[in-house]
Amino acid sequence: MAAAILVGAVLSFVLAFSFFWQLGDRVVGGEFDVGMPSIGFPSIGLPSLPGFGGDEEAIAAVPAREYPVTPDVSLGHFRDQAYRPVKGIYLSSWAAGHNGILTDQLALVDRTEINAMVIDVKDATGYVTYDANVQLSDELGMEEERIRDIDGLMATLREHDIVPIARIVVFKDPLLAEKHPEWAVQNVNGGVWKDNKGFAYMNPYRREVWDYVLDVAEDAVSHGFREIQWDYVRFPSDGKISETSYPSEYGPKEDAIADFLAYSRKRLEPLGVWVSADVFGLTLYEKNDMGIGQKIEKVARSVDIVSPMIYPSHYYSGHYNLENPNAHPYDVVKLATADATRRMDGTGAIYRPWLQDFSLGGVEYGVEEVKAQIRAVEEQGYNEWILWDPSVKYVEGALRPAS
Repeated sequence: MAAAILVGAVLSFVLAFSFFWQLGDRVVGGEFDVGMPSIGFPSIGLPSLPGFGGDEEAIAAVPAREYPVTPDVSLGHFRDQAYRPVKGIYLSSWAAGHNGILTDQLALVDRTEINAMVIDVKDATGYVTYDANVQLSDELGMEEERIRDIDGLMATLREHDIVPIARIVVFKDPLLAEKHPEWAVQNVNGGVWKDNKGFAYMNPYRREVWDYVLDVAEDAVSHGFREIQWDYVRFPSDGKISETSYPSEYGPKEDAIADFLAYSRKRLEPLGVWVSADVFGLTLYEKNDMGIGQKIEKVARSVDIVSPMIYPSHYYSGHYNLENPNAHPYDVVKLATADATRRMDGTGAIYRPWLQDFSLGGVEYGVEEVKAQIRAVEEQGYNEWILWDPSVKYVEGALRPAS
């Protein structure tokens, strides 16, 4: 008796499941490969159901259909789980593509606490620095293969457990301005505006520019870069600013920059990478956007990581009540970092400053000066920083040995 009840319950479940599956499939429609096999039943007097045979025949298979199914997997979750606090150095594309220089920097990483490299993917010349699969840069000849084997480079970085960060210069782009002058900052007197060194900038209000640099970023991600770092993500600062004109202008400069950054994060986050932005160190000191669109609170709310360039040589006499800030690396970085803590609070962004590992303005920077900056950051509870030296000659004595 119990066995008969059990068999009846199983058969009832199978019939109900088959019926409602077919009914739901018909309601939804589309192309979904359900591929149910035919199921035979003994002659036990089961009633016929619409779309199914009677008790003497096998239940017909539900017609096979196909639905495109997207796996419910968040690459952002894996990104977050794999995050490593960065202690990095900058490499120009020329250095990254030069076997001798690259070998020396890899050895530096192996010997010290450095665990990341920021590498130029698109620099201030406007060139993409490897053979990228980007339609616009391909068509307009805006690629220069300084890094001849990008996949080989990425494999080498993985072998040394290095976090690869792609530096992409956004709005300073004289090459793109030459190819698409209508996308550039315009001069009120006619033609493309240029700064006091003769360089053109792209118009931050133009979405075509946004989409182009994001195409470059997505290509970099496809090769294995784990973070996109936007540089020159600002309006121009030098030259006759009063002569600039911005077609398509729709609001304050600080909103245009924040909008671009938020747009970039929305496109890149599903790829499982981090988005960071370089900003002037003075954005932590000044209360406004400095006329370049970099309002630190708005930038920080629009990206994952903010990297202020708090180089002591870039502060003027009187900043932080210091007559010569360049001669006080510890004090400048300590006070700038305190400003960052206060102003970035609640934004959700990680603070990872650029520190000075070069000499400028008559003050020689060596082991003690670089150490002082690192100490000023870490004493306030932060464990991330990046060293900048355009000549790629870093002071090893300022770094801890590899653990």
